[in-house]
Amino acid sequence: MRYRFTSDLSEQGIDNLIKQLEQYQRDLQHHLDLFVKRLGEIGIPVVNAYIARAKGDSDKTHNTEVFLDGEGNVRSARLILYGPDILFIEFGAGIHYNNGNAHPKAAELGYGVGTYPDQKYAINPGYWWYLGDDGETHFSLGTQATMPMYNASLEMMRRVSDIAREVFG
Repeated sequence: MRYRFTSDLSEQGIDNLIKQLEQYQRDLQHHLDLFVKRLGEIGIPVVNAYIARAKGDSDKTHNTEVFLDGEGNVRSARLILYGPDILFIEFGAGIHYNNGNAHPKAAELGYGVGTYPDQKYAINPGYWWYLGDDGETHFSLGTQATMPMYNASLEMMRRVSDIAREVFG
């Protein structure tokens, strides 16, 4: 996205320069939108890969979306992940697969092994039983903290310069 602005100092030349600047502004806005969208989209395959490799009995059903937002010249993208057991997959549940809180943000965010409301058995060695929504008692080894969102954020940070060069040339 390289521009060169040229004009003579006549009234028509100044009008032409204004048109060039307005086109540059539209192009810049388009490229900013594309930049934040591409950056957000980098996270989706990372999230999917980490969820797929999570060990344990958590429900891996999930949706991942990129939402673009902006006001004026400020643009943002939010990578949103939702599903029934996403917090278990992100931060871990039980010590069978997790030695303490492996997630680097667990303490800061107040999540991790042993932090879920009404939990009683997170630090029991090996396994536990829980009453499911179906009214049945289920055996559980917990869930490995695979940190899909954390790892997606690291990948997006790692690739920000590459994406900027790709989009802005």
